[in-house]
Amino acid sequence: MAFGPIMRLKVGDLNIELAPLTRESMSEFVSHEHGGGMQRHTVTRYLGRQDAPVLEDETDWFDKSRKDTSLVWGIWVIDGDNRTLIGNSSLNSIGEDGHSGFIRQATSGSMIFRPEYWGKGIASATHKARTWYAFKHLGLHRIKSAVIQGNGGSSKALGRSGYIYVYTERNEAFIDGELRHLDCFECLNPLDLFWKQWWHGDRPPKTSLEARKLTLETLQWAEENVKLA
Repeated sequence: MAFGPIMRLKVGDLNIELAPLTRESMSEFVSHEHGGGMQRHTVTRYLGRQDAPVLEDETDWFDKSRKDTSLVWGIWVIDGDNRTLIGNSSLNSIGEDGHSGFIRQATSGSMIFRPEYWGKGIASATHKARTWYAFKHLGLHRIKSAVIQGNGGSSKALGRSGYIYVYTERNEAFIDGELRHLDCFECLNPLDLFWKQWWHGDRPPKTSLEARKLTLETLQWAEENVKLA
């Protein structure tokens, strides 16, 4: 696995396309023409990194992504014939988990490197499209994610898809002179088959039942608003 199939959706007046990246598009992640992207501390501070990547780093990442057990999408804004790359979203380490090899899960990640597109609902819509694909088309039981404390926007975007807080890893990052904790989240496949397999007789807690409703709403929204090319 390497890149996910094309998915199209609208966020307000913006046409968004989730589509495979190309090696040539890697320059957009660090383009000085568009403000430096991932070379800006304001962009990478909550990604757990202190370095400023250059084009060679991005192309190395591209080559690695083509060979590992991930599905990666570039996030593009479409305006007529113009396609503007603004970030990426991914399902990482897709595979079997557990002693029986019965439960399938992945870890999700997402970032938008052009701040002018922050706060427009793109991250939330992207999470919903990715969650729909993971549960409806890949048959995953669970998606895990993690957010460095202080990055409230990312936590809220995950929550709108049905991710719930599970636990905190203490002192996982050092940002702007402070130690920061890492909040860990999970999103469970709400469809009956997978839900029953996950709990297999245990009683789900109230928080999981409430999250299930949100995730079912997410899947319904995606059925109506996300188009696979």
